[in-house]
Amino acid sequence: MGLYHSVSLAYGFEIPADTDLDTLDQVIGDGPDLLKDSVGHHVVGDYDRLLLVTRFTPVKENQVVPVIPDELASVAELAAWDSALDYTAVRLGYADHPEPRWLVIHNYR
Repeated sequence: MGLYHSVSLAYGFEIPADTDLDTLDQVIGDGPDLLKDSVGHHVVGDYDRLLLVTRFTPVKENQVVPVIPDELASVAELAAWDSALDYTAVRLGYADHPEPRWLVIHNYR
C-alpha cells in the first residue's frame, strides 16, 4: 500500500472530525448554491481532521502559489462564503465555530 499526499489551499475552518459524513453531505447539498465555490468538506489524514471549506484549490507537485489574501477573493466573495459556511455549520449544530480563514492543507496518509 502506498502513501498519498497532497497540498491545497482553501477558505474555511475545522469542524469536529467525528461529524457524520452522510449528514454533512445532506446539509451541504441543501445549502446555498455558490456555483464553483460551493461549501464542501475535506478530510485530512485518515479521518484525523475535518474541514468545512470553499474555494478549494489543489496545488500541484512542484508548483508555487503566492498566497496574497487580497488577490485570492473579493470582499463580496468573502462575505458570501462567510455566510454560507456559517449557515452550514449552524445546521450541523456547530454555531460556535472558528472564523473562516485561508488554510494551507498538507494531507498525508
